[in-house]
Amino acid sequence: MNECNRRVFTLHVIAGSSLLAATGLQAQEKEVKVSSEKLTEADPYAKSMGFRLNTANADKVKFPRHDVSQKCSECQLFSGKPGEPLGPCSFFGGRQVPVDGWCRNFKVKKAKA
Repeated sequence: MNECNRRVFTLHVIAGSSLLAATGLQAQEKEVKVSSEKLTEADPYAKSMGFRLNTANADKVKFPRHDVSQKCSECQLFSGKPGEPLGPCSFFGGRQVPVDGWCRNFKVKKAKA
């Protein structure tokens, strides 16, 4: 193999690897699907996460760290619009949850810089 072919081959390998890496990163950046389905307390997964339609009804014995100030509208995983009674939750697959709801996966929203 002569020197020119090695250079071309090496450049092709580098370019191909870069393309594969970029494609893999794009595939990982998935958007949360917004569903029109409302999450209920009877849903088995929601029940296992201690989900309540109203944060005041959370089980204080089972979840001692719960505080009534923790509600879906204040959670990082909630992406509802201000003033709307329901919004999608990425943790529950984009299903609609009430702004006053709560689950044990509550994560405080980070302040915007």
